[in-house]
Amino acid sequence: MSFRLGLTLLVLTSLASPALGEPTGDNSVPHVAPATTTATTTPAPGFSGDLAHALETPGLPQNLADLGLDPASLDGFYKSRPAALWVDDQGLTGNGHALLNALWQAATAGCHSIDAAVAHAQALSGASSTAERTELELTLTGALAEAAFAAVAPFEAVSKAELLDRIDADSVGASAALMLPGEADYWALVGAFWSYLDLANAGGWPTVPAGPKLEQGMKDPRVAALRARLAVTDGAPLDAAEPDLFDPPLAEAVEAFQRRHGLGDDGVVGFKSIDALNVPVASRLQTIAYNLKKRHDTEADWGDRYIAVNIAAATMVFVDGGKTAYETNTVVGRTDRQTPELDSQVNRLEFNPYWTVPPKIARVDLLPKMQKDPGYFAAHGIKIYSSWEEPAEEIDPDTIDWHSAEAKAMRYRLRQEPGPENALGPVKFLFPNPYDVYLHGTNHPDLFVKPARFFSSGCIRLPRPIEFASVVLRDDPSWDQTRIDGVLQSGVNTPVRLAQPIPIHLIYRTAWVDGAGAVQFRDDIYGRDKRGMAKSPTLVVSQASK
Repeated sequence: MSFRLGLTLLVLTSLASPALGEPTGDNSVPHVAPATTTATTTPAPGFSGDLAHALETPGLPQNLADLGLDPASLDGFYKSRPAALWVDDQGLTGNGHALLNALWQAATAGCHSIDAAVAHAQALSGASSTAERTELELTLTGALAEAAFAAVAPFEAVSKAELLDRIDADSVGASAALMLPGEADYWALVGAFWSYLDLANAGGWPTVPAGPKLEQGMKDPRVAALRARLAVTDGAPLDAAEPDLFDPPLAEAVEAFQRRHGLGDDGVVGFKSIDALNVPVASRLQTIAYNLKKRHDTEADWGDRYIAVNIAAATMVFVDGGKTAYETNTVVGRTDRQTPELDSQVNRLEFNPYWTVPPKIARVDLLPKMQKDPGYFAAHGIKIYSSWEEPAEEIDPDTIDWHSAEAKAMRYRLRQEPGPENALGPVKFLFPNPYDVYLHGTNHPDLFVKPARFFSSGCIRLPRPIEFASVVLRDDPSWDQTRIDGVLQSGVNTPVRLAQPIPIHLIYRTAWVDGAGAVQFRDDIYGRDKRGMAKSPTLVVSQASK
């Protein structure tokens, strides 16, 4: 897809929620990254080319337009600021090399509007004539404007000329860096947005009529509609001999769609799948745009070692050395006990943890169980203490009238001992935060196979916490698997402080592009996107012409 001249305006009157399988684009960018050169403070020799009148050169404006660039914005920019930004009379400067590399990374990750421009700039990077260096300068600035526009236009009404005006002549490299997000997955989502906008311009996708469930082997007129819908986003073949037969290739497309939307990928099209299939492309675009806006406004560079929990997807990934070291499904907070978004550091873990029951859980969840079964606390290893201060006296539960007003106020402190009944499982992972949430195991492993995993009281449950503890401690020679197993078997509460705390980010993403290039969507289960979109101004998106 290319962003050409002749832009129309698509007004999306509110940012609300939005489905293409894989980002598209004719990627002609070379697979080898351009060489990088460290910018130097040595005075540049200057550039003798006439940039103020460069766009008057016959054929050059059309050449730039053919690359998907905007000659008009470049002409206005260089007439007001004729100094070269990226080249001098010796070729590319340090800033020029840095920009070319950043543009290459953006194009490779998904910003396909600059594919041709980046390839052309790489071909000109060894330019020896003033005319070629002039074209290289214009190509790089034009590609910067295109990439910056692609990155923010989904949620910000801005022109390419206005973006170019953000370049600070005294800090050219820093200005360009601010205009180009550094994360590859951000650019992948940018590419997804513009691909979905192409779909919107082409009319979106057909709907699937409601009705009984559809599954492989069935013949039904609705199957043809299902096939047409999935042909748009998930590769369902349209050349089937019997379009209304639910055949194996269609089942594969259904399963791919279900995986991309956090549904059970059983290939059966029930009401949840039909609801997701019939979300209009405009809504999907708005979801992508709002996720881009959140990331653009708030996210800093996480580095190459961190834990990220996507609350909306109920998943966790541990990245170490820039590579995925561990990933898993999780269980996160119910809609009435939501997992918060935060940034912190996992600085310690605890084998055989105690669980000090939060007052609300004690009052709302456990008190009714004790009223029904006076032996409940004893059976589950829960001890009762007279207050929340230390030391506090342990109280025999048989001495308490659990139906009394005093008991209902639940001013006692409840603590569950380590063991197989412990709600936190064998390990918990702690990080400072004002919400008292943490990662921990569970005594309910059956919940992790469910597509929607919103069952906790705010903490993040892990299905294999011992395995994750081994990964976290693998660089600590004092904590090999033998020692871990021994401590667990002892049943003794054992805290471990990490020599190198791990940054952790609890995030809420309802749209992203996965490592295989598939665009993923999740329901806005907590309504956070909806509330954020309601506070956003009218969204104006520059719509690329064909």
